[in-house]
Amino acid sequence: MEYAAEGSYAPLVSLRYGRWKYNRCLLDPDQLFDLEADPQERINLANLPAHQGTVASLRAKSEARWDLSAFDAAVRQSQAGRLVVYEAVRKGGYYPWDYQPLQDASERYMRNHMDLNILESQQRFPRGD
Repeated sequence: MEYAAEGSYAPLVSLRYGRWKYNRCLLDPDQLFDLEADPQERINLANLPAHQGTVASLRAKSEARWDLSAFDAAVRQSQAGRLVVYEAVRKGGYYPWDYQPLQDASERYMRNHMDLNILESQQRFPRGD
């Protein structure tokens, strides 16, 4: 799992391996939880001598999968680019980034200015005389 959303100072990654959950972030100490014994993740086992082998194994798997320094740099570069675009998009006519098909609703629904006979004839196929 990767987490690098708003409000985070650095990316966080997690691995689930059987009963173990391992969290790693460059700004925080490692975390290791035994999800069978502690499903609410209240007891961090990462610093206990009995679990150093598990921590080392999961840390190696994490390092093989993620380069957290490169991940952090990529996130920051993406944020900087989006900030430039955000300022540009706010100039002139603004449209949100969400997909919104533009439609002229004045011609989609029955309105008082439309002649009902013409409207109904246009909806039939083949068209009437």
